[in-house]
Amino acid sequence: MNPLCGRCNRVVYPTEKVNCLDKYWHKGCFSCETCKMTLNMKNYKGFDKRPYCNAHYPKTNFTAVADTPENRRLKEQTKMQSQVLYKEEFEKNKGKGFSVVADTPEMQRIKKTQDNISN
Repeated sequence: MNPLCGRCNRVVYPTEKVNCLDKYWHKGCFSCETCKMTLNMKNYKGFDKRPYCNAHYPKTNFTAVADTPENRRLKEQTKMQSQVLYKEEFEKNKGKGFSVVADTPEMQRIKKTQDNISN
């Protein structure tokens, strides 16, 4: 049994059959969806299993993402977890010396002990 045409749904005989975009077409029915220009295997472009000429091929445009509270939270979380900030802060503070430690009674006792040992 012969397959049906993708455009006109009539029987396609082997002498006039074009097999493209997972469908069978008559040579005359294999044309652009927009301007009806007759296409062949060299000049067609398929989109959504439909043939188009080069001029009428649908353009896929990117959509803008809304700045929702969830997206802002994810952006901030990614920024906080980024190693770039840690590395930048490390490079900025490198070579500045030691940080100041709180002077607790325990630290004073250790300092005195170290001074006695070194003397």
